[in-house]
Amino acid sequence: MSRIVYTGAPNDPRWSTNQFIFAMTQYQTGGLAPRQRINFGAASAAAILGPDLIMPGAQGNNLPTARGAPWDRLLPGGPSDTFVTDADNIWIRAHLIDGRRGGAGNTWQNLTPLTGVGNANHAAVEGYIDAYLAACYQYEQGGPRPAWYGAYYCAQVSQAPWSDANGTGDTNLYSYAPAFIRISWRAVAIAKPVNVMPQVAAANIDRYPLAGVANFPQGFVLPQRPAVMNGAETLPARGNVAGGAVLGALPANFPAAQANGFDGGIEVHQD
Repeated sequence: MSRIVYTGAPNDPRWSTNQFIFAMTQYQTGGLAPRQRINFGAASAAAILGPDLIMPGAQGNNLPTARGAPWDRLLPGGPSDTFVTDADNIWIRAHLIDGRRGGAGNTWQNLTPLTGVGNANHAAVEGYIDAYLAACYQYEQGGPRPAWYGAYYCAQVSQAPWSDANGTGDTNLYSYAPAFIRISWRAVAIAKPVNVMPQVAAANIDRYPLAGVANFPQGFVLPQRPAVMNGAETLPARGNVAGGAVLGALPANFPAAQANGFDGGIEVHQD
């Protein structure tokens, strides 16, 4: 549950409520990626994720259902295989913003083809963010708080395809898959409104003042970063180089990284 600031209750100035107030807000997608002769797969997506995502019943699934060429239909003048029929790799319609958190699964604007390895590594990063959101939730439940804490999460898809440079072309299936996705995350705090009912707070969560977090407050317990991510610029770390061009842009209100022990980023490569 979340709490709101209410000065009329001196014994508990921040009312408790079992309503979802701050789950996900400011979800946005950046269109489709230009791949050869078509636009296919997501270019970028971002969202601010809040502690109420940890509440029972807050998470959905939004399973990937988007279809079309070259995912499951042949593209005229394109590859002779689809991602579904490819014999060399198992492909996943991977969410940029996880469907459990509210990211869409019925549109390619939030889905991109990732190999099983790439999708598993993205899931490892998402697991770290889940642990952080659980810490946000525990802090929220620990007593009266003047602000909610959450995570601003952004995923950008590589401009370059996964295909070998010498083989990139309209008929190469891997020309329609990104080489990697770049994930950036920031801790954010949203100032709570005063003397506002929970329903009003939930309806206006995207309008309240948002700030990056230089230092976490006393009592906030950050989760440990997974060992595989410590000091890593890419997943997998071996054989990959970070820093390639990406599509889309970070949101205008995406905070600068702070030395707070949480803010960071990593690239998830196909293999």
